[in-house]
Amino acid sequence: MKKSALLKAAVSLLAWHITTPASAQEAPATRAFVSPSDIVVTARRRQESILEVPVIETVLSADVISRNQITDVSGIARQVPGLQIGGNVLTVGTQVSLRGVGTSSLDAGVDQSVSINIDGLQLTQGASYNVGLFDMTQVEVLKGPQALFFGKNSPGGVIAIQTADPGDETELIARALYGFQAREKRGELIYSLPISDTVGVRIAGMYSEDDGYFINRAVAAPGLGGRTPTTTRYNGGKEYILRGTLLWEPTDDVRVRLKINNTRKRIIGGGAPLGSCPDGVASPIGIPFIDPREDCAVDRLSYIVDLDTAAFPEARNGGVPFMRYLTTFGTLQVDYMVAPSLTLTSTTGFFNHEVDGLLNGVNSGPAGPSLLSDNQFHRRDYTQEFRLESDFPDSPIDFLLGGFYQDGQVSNRIYVGGNRALGLPRFLTGGVNDVSIDVLSAFGQLRWHPSQIIELAAGVRYTDEKRHDDASSITSFGSATTPTPILRPDLRSKNWSPELTLTYTANEDLTIFGALKQGYKSGSYVMTLAAVPNSDNSFGDERVRGGEVGVKARLADRALIVNGAFYYYKYSDLQVGANEQAANGIPVVRTINAASSKVYGIDFDMSYAPPTIDGLTARLAVNWNRARFTGFDNAPCYGGQRIADGCNRDPLPLAPGVPITPTTKQFAGQDLSGAPLPKAAEWTLTGGVDYEMPVGEAMRLDLGVNALYSSKFLRGLGRFDGIPGLTQPSYAKINANISFGPDDDAWRLSLIGNNLTNRYVAANCTTFSAATGQVLLPTLSGAQVRNAAGTDELACIPERGREVFVRLSARFAGF
Repeated sequence: MKKSALLKAAVSLLAWHITTPASAQEAPATRAFVSPSDIVVTARRRQESILEVPVIETVLSADVISRNQITDVSGIARQVPGLQIGGNVLTVGTQVSLRGVGTSSLDAGVDQSVSINIDGLQLTQGASYNVGLFDMTQVEVLKGPQALFFGKNSPGGVIAIQTADPGDETELIARALYGFQAREKRGELIYSLPISDTVGVRIAGMYSEDDGYFINRAVAAPGLGGRTPTTTRYNGGKEYILRGTLLWEPTDDVRVRLKINNTRKRIIGGGAPLGSCPDGVASPIGIPFIDPREDCAVDRLSYIVDLDTAAFPEARNGGVPFMRYLTTFGTLQVDYMVAPSLTLTSTTGFFNHEVDGLLNGVNSGPAGPSLLSDNQFHRRDYTQEFRLESDFPDSPIDFLLGGFYQDGQVSNRIYVGGNRALGLPRFLTGGVNDVSIDVLSAFGQLRWHPSQIIELAAGVRYTDEKRHDDASSITSFGSATTPTPILRPDLRSKNWSPELTLTYTANEDLTIFGALKQGYKSGSYVMTLAAVPNSDNSFGDERVRGGEVGVKARLADRALIVNGAFYYYKYSDLQVGANEQAANGIPVVRTINAASSKVYGIDFDMSYAPPTIDGLTARLAVNWNRARFTGFDNAPCYGGQRIADGCNRDPLPLAPGVPITPTTKQFAGQDLSGAPLPKAAEWTLTGGVDYEMPVGEAMRLDLGVNALYSSKFLRGLGRFDGIPGLTQPSYAKINANISFGPDDDAWRLSLIGNNLTNRYVAANCTTFSAATGQVLLPTLSGAQVRNAAGTDELACIPERGREVFVRLSARFAGF
């Protein structure tokens, strides 16, 4: 592709900047005004100009992905205002929030409100978001409810990822990267070739190894069940990805694409360092669970010991905490033009995901933990979707009809063992939840074009989803399971999710649109802890309805792109996490349905390529977002929250004859009505400048700088004036890159810096009593005064601070 074509493509980018992939440039126009330089997106699962799609979305091209070294969803979030990524432990996995709508639970059984779609395969479980990403051609972040086009309802949005297909010429790409802070070594090798005029193959492989970005300075105290880690690096590991793509086009009417991915990832270390210690680091029970050097801040340092196998006989991996991911997934997509302007598409998906892990259960050091957490998770999904879609050139009406089926099986085994060196039982609790998922849905849409410039589209998805939980308990590590009766072993959800959009494309440079939408997410079961006999471990559906209006315009002879939209949505029964404690102090994880919430705001973005400065592109994106609980009077209290602090709901019954005293626990809940949703910053901004300049004969120097700003937000359920440390302060991150090489990209040397301001951010924190090992002296909530345990500490998983990479790429084509 010529350099001038790349620069023209940069001008047309709607929500972001940079170039359009070659495959998108060649996509056919579907309706009235489509310029050859338009960005082509698949927000409605067909190729369309981004100018005409009535959806608010941010698009990252292959060039953006490469320049900024984006290899996971956290990297995507650095480029998208309003998108927050929260880390979590064990099988809970990544927690994604968009405009403040997301999942905040510590439960592995919760589907994310923002789903991820890789080459047509919809994924919703947080641990699956850790699947490594590379060789991507485009990422689309669709904001707001997405009910019709991506397999299942996604009430918060969709991150749609397209990986590269085989091209028309033989191509070999090699990349080598070194990251200085984590001592990361990463290599990629991609081979693409056309076997014949109708068959193409692309094989892509990646291997990475790093020592760990974070520093662990823990030193174990003798005789307390801990062991000094053998390395001062934390969360280092190895990963490889192998992807194969087969593209077969036997005729002009048939296109078959098969993608198969296999990934392996192993991390040594694990847990959540302390981000807040309201009562200091001293132990009220004389056991040093918190290191006296601990600064209790979200930063690069941690003090978490390994497990002594003498105190924890069941500890695997020699007592060294670890996480292991084994994933195989893929899609088979067949497009068949059954008649002129009528296409039948079949998409078959398979996903098999295993996560295995061991953790220091209370993130302790220098003392060993009071408990260990051993977790094994498995998810398997088969999906099948059929779509029949028309594109009649002489008819004002087009249609889409389709059906979707999912057969899923989710199993989570948890074992919690006690520290024998502290006198705790060898076994505390354990069990298995096996949840089956059976989904049938039908969807359709009619698109009416009364004129060339107007489109009215009405669609609906009907979903019938069944879930069943076979809960069981174990009495010791490795013992046989015993069925556990629960009150609601079967759940069934039936839902209609309609959508209405009106798009007015006045000319090829101006589009105005409006949309009314509904969406939902099925209820499920709490799976992170063993089910209690004759209890209800289920939670209900999450629902949303609302709408948005927006405008997309190209001005100043298309040098200036301006887009804006206003959205307003009401959520009912939002699924949120509740962390409580039982009488024995073992944390109880629940997912509950908040009564209601309201989310509204404005998305605005612009990009400018001044015609007088060849090669320069500037862009800015702003999200103002107001996300609040409008009714949530059954929110759990944090540990140590007194009646005077707002823990005054859900009175707890006292045992017969027990008098009410200042230390008698009386309440379990608080009213969070009016409080912000977790991870819902009111202001987020992204912006930057890229400049490409010729250097010498047929050489090019690329320079880029971009920044992300976020106002403060909550790292978990609560209020800004609640538990200390729960508020993430406002921050700004600056990223920069520079690369040099020939115009044809035969080779390129790059220097990439991310988060150069070295801001440590935690989008997710969990409350627990770190100072007492949680189980030895649980904090007291809902009383007039606190007990000796004081107030809960916060365990937070920070994002990485400053990172600097050097990368060498080589490309050989046409041989």
